[in-house]
Amino acid sequence: MAAKQGLTQKTELRQRQLMLQRQLGSMVEKNTLEMEDEVRKELDDNPALEQVVQSDDQLNTTDEEGRQFKESSEDLQRNDEWTEGEMPQRRYGGTVNNNDRRYEPVIVSDESLMDVLMEQLSEQGLSDEDQLIARHIIGNIDGMGYLRRPTRSIADDVTFKEGIMVETSDVERVLKRVKQLEPAGIAAQDLQECLLLQLERKDDRISRLAQQVVAQHLKAYANHNMTQIEEALGIDHDTMRAIERVIHRLDPKPGSPYATSMEEEHGQQITPDFLIEENGDELILSLYNNIPELQISQTYAQLLAGYERQKPITSTDKGLQKIAKQKVDKATGYINLLKMRQNTLYRIMRAIMVRQSDYFHNHGDELLLKPMVLRDISEDTGVDVSVISRATNNKYVETPWGIRSLKSFFSEGMKGTDAEGNEVEVATLAIKRALQRLVDEEDPANPLSDDRLCALLQEQGFQIARRTVAKYRDQLMIDTAQKRRKRKSR
Repeated sequence: MAAKQGLTQKTELRQRQLMLQRQLGSMVEKNTLEMEDEVRKELDDNPALEQVVQSDDQLNTTDEEGRQFKESSEDLQRNDEWTEGEMPQRRYGGTVNNNDRRYEPVIVSDESLMDVLMEQLSEQGLSDEDQLIARHIIGNIDGMGYLRRPTRSIADDVTFKEGIMVETSDVERVLKRVKQLEPAGIAAQDLQECLLLQLERKDDRISRLAQQVVAQHLKAYANHNMTQIEEALGIDHDTMRAIERVIHRLDPKPGSPYATSMEEEHGQQITPDFLIEENGDELILSLYNNIPELQISQTYAQLLAGYERQKPITSTDKGLQKIAKQKVDKATGYINLLKMRQNTLYRIMRAIMVRQSDYFHNHGDELLLKPMVLRDISEDTGVDVSVISRATNNKYVETPWGIRSLKSFFSEGMKGTDAEGNEVEVATLAIKRALQRLVDEEDPANPLSDDRLCALLQEQGFQIARRTVAKYRDQLMIDTAQKRRKRKSR
């Protein structure tokens, strides 16, 4: 009997932990503006919650002991252990309050891509479950309009966060609906599919031939082997020229007018969630925090205290006591979750700063970014990988050298050499930045070939093969040297 009771208790404890993790995951996924809205809604819905009114001298970026949250170069190099106790409790972490510094969000478009796509889906009569799946799919579309996350992972996200069992086939079914939305080519998983999704909406002869070119001869087309394509399709030169014009008018970045990254020319409103400031050799990390500080309503606290002193006798009093206790318990749980959210976000951003200390202490030199994946931050913080994934999605940090997305600090690695010739591991993102820089600085009349790009990157210490250069160039949407020269000569 005792064994059975112990098993039941363990099961209940695990269920509570899973529920807490799900709630925390939902909270950390929201950015600063979304959390402000949620907190104000919670204040409206639960009368047991109230906002703490602070005087002007209480609004600062220190905790009760007057500590500021600074990191020197040496501090960041130490991968030291630290606990929740290091985080201030009154203000949920080093914060920048509205009264201290007002950050005006960057407006780069009137509507976000998610808004545009969800509005279209709302008119298609999807079930509530399919709407949830669609929201997760659209939330994983990047600034160029591509879906980079596997459907299996999206299915796991929906199951974990929403508490409903979703299979990969369910995600793929809804994904087909998303791919039919405007702009054409959205939610493709690679360039070839993006172009095909746009061509499938055209029904003339040249467009159908263009589909064949993209589906079966894309490599030959990219290499300008038009004669090979003409022979394969049995078409003349004029028809091939018409096909080129159709393909040339396609958009390889259908999401760019609504891009969610500061690296794009257009996009949605971006408000940073973190602030990093330099003070000599020190870096000061703060959370932008316009979220009201909450406490239990004095009215409800006194009401419960009165019931404790004088036990309720009537059934009405007992009912009122039960309702009051439920609201206070819910309010207490919400306050604790909010503190956990702020604490978790701070820990994650601090761990990123530790891992990428060279980058942060060299004014954002992207060539100094190190390989880093979600699992690394999970090991450093003890936070589950799924929570870190949500916490870094659609989050931004303001630095002295500009606003950066948290996702931009993550990258796989490959071998390289440092200035002394020692073998080191470098981030693929750093290599891509170096590649982009070489192309940006090349002579437009004499663009660099992949062989030359490979040689120059190797001179910088990147142990990279020519085929890898070509792959990264494609991922960066950089044309071949021949096409860049051809475009210049027009």
